[in-house]
Amino acid sequence: MKQLLILFILIVGINSVVLGQETSPKPTPFAVSKHPFTYEGQQLIVGQSIGNLEKEYRLLEDGGIYRRINSAKELEVLGGQTPKNVATAFQSLKDIDFEKITFQHPSRISYFLIYKKGKKEHKVSWGDPKHPAPEGVVRVYKAFMGMIPKEMRL
Repeated sequence: MKQLLILFILIVGINSVVLGQETSPKPTPFAVSKHPFTYEGQQLIVGQSIGNLEKEYRLLEDGGIYRRINSAKELEVLGGQTPKNVATAFQSLKDIDFEKITFQHPSRISYFLIYKKGKKEHKVSWGDPKHPAPEGVVRVYKAFMGMIPKEMRL
C-alpha cells in the first residue's frame, strides 16, 4: 500500500511538471505597436549603433514613447510623457536650429538624433572622435535619454 501511494504521488508529480510546461515564448513585458511607422505628427528619434546593433527610442508629438532594437517591425511601448515635456523636447530642437545642422560623422560606435514629421526626416549622427558632435545635439540626446528610466533601456 505504501509503495502504491509513493508511485501515485510520483506519477502525479511528473504529470504536473510535464503538462505544466509552456511551449510558447515568454511575452515581452511591454506592449508592441506599429503606430510610430505611420504617425504623421512630429517624432524625435534618438539612438545608438554599435557595429550592426542599433537601439532607438522615439518620442511622438502625442506623448507616446517607444523603443526598438535593430530594424524590428514593431516598437515596444514604454509609456507616455506629459504635454509639457513633449513641448520642451521639440522646442529643444528648434532652440539649436536642428534642421540646419548638417553633421554626419558616424563611427563603429555612433549616436544619432532624428527629427521626423510625416515623410520628412532630418538626421545627425556622430561618434568619430576626430569630429566632435555639436554641443546642442549632444545636450538634446542626453536630455532625451534622461527621460528613459535605466531599467527600460536596451
